[in-house]
Amino acid sequence: MKFALYHPWTYLPGGVERLLVELVSKSSHDWTIWTHHYDPDSTFPELRDMDVRELNPRVSVRRSLGHLVKAARTIASTEIPDVEARALLVSSEGLGDFIVNKTMLPAAAYCHTPLKILHDPVTRAALSASRPQQAAAVRMLGPGFTSLDRRMWRRYRHAFVNSHETLRRCETAGLIPNGRMELLYPGVDMKHFHEDGAPREDFLLVAGRIMWQKNIELAIDVVRELERRGRPTRLVIAGGLDDKSRPYLAQLRARAASLNVEFVLNPTDERLTHLYSTCAALVYTPPNEDFGIVPLEAMACGAPVLAVGSGGPTETVANHVSGWLLDNDVTAFADVAEKVLERPAWVAPMRSAARLRAAQFRWDTFTSRIDAVMEAIAVEPAPVPEVPAQLRWPAHVGDLMSAPAAIADAV
Repeated sequence: MKFALYHPWTYLPGGVERLLVELVSKSSHDWTIWTHHYDPDSTFPELRDMDVRELNPRVSVRRSLGHLVKAARTIASTEIPDVEARALLVSSEGLGDFIVNKTMLPAAAYCHTPLKILHDPVTRAALSASRPQQAAAVRMLGPGFTSLDRRMWRRYRHAFVNSHETLRRCETAGLIPNGRMELLYPGVDMKHFHEDGAPREDFLLVAGRIMWQKNIELAIDVVRELERRGRPTRLVIAGGLDDKSRPYLAQLRARAASLNVEFVLNPTDERLTHLYSTCAALVYTPPNEDFGIVPLEAMACGAPVLAVGSGGPTETVANHVSGWLLDNDVTAFADVAEKVLERPAWVAPMRSAARLRAAQFRWDTFTSRIDAVMEAIAVEPAPVPEVPAQLRWPAHVGDLMSAPAAIADAV
């Protein structure tokens, strides 16, 4: 069958873009990816070989309130051209839902998060602290926006969410599809992300998009605290950067001016795999991440993860097995980081456990379930199939040592 896939912005090498690549490349169906902003030179090169089409007019990638309102209006007034698609999958992150306003295709959603400045309390608090005027405007416009978004969600015959954290946000916001809501974790390619044979080095790694919501200041402050304790170390910050985040990068550079901090902007997958494979550990600082594919990639390469113990990482990082779930606090992170750097033998068993944990999150499981649901909604009024038992995701630490066959296949 032929399906349409919509995501508003396709211009960075981020977790959402990775998901698009994996879904389209592994699906048994033909997909056309529609977007309102496509920059092939700054996202994953694999997208160039896929059917990606930009809709007019192009929307800005800026996330200020005015730009968001304008983008929502543009998306809501857009019709997806007829390419003989049988159904539409919306990559939903707060604005993408509005594409169903004018489409007649049966639709499903894969929700990464509802709009965070409205529905994530941690993001709301950070916005109020840093940009009080914008926060006040969001409080004023938020109820109207949410009411419209709820109407869009009623068009969905099925909705996937990427984590329990995202499910809680959707339920709190009243975003309920006209069908089932289902948890479906993204995966990680264990052949693509693997230990590359290079020896481990004495540095900490931050990976992922460089943007203010990621709380990267925490990692820099951890390095400063380690230096104060007489245990200086190197920090590598490697991630995608777009123009709107350049002021934030400048703030990070200023904060790290006296420290041994290296910035690697827009690294290739090969460079990122090498960093994952040689770092002492990944430091993952977002305070309430929706899901977070970076910890999976790091664990697939044998890197234990020091993560803030809220949001998505609580569902992927097995605490004290493949990493640590910590308070959003410099001292808490520095205490564990110091042990990791000083006692490599203590960390060594966690490297195998990290790979085992990552191997539980599989793209073939993800894609087969998306395919099954899209096939069902394309043939109305066929019921959406139940989740087969063999496709259910192990999500708990207790499952870590009890999935050897599936893990061996993935590795």
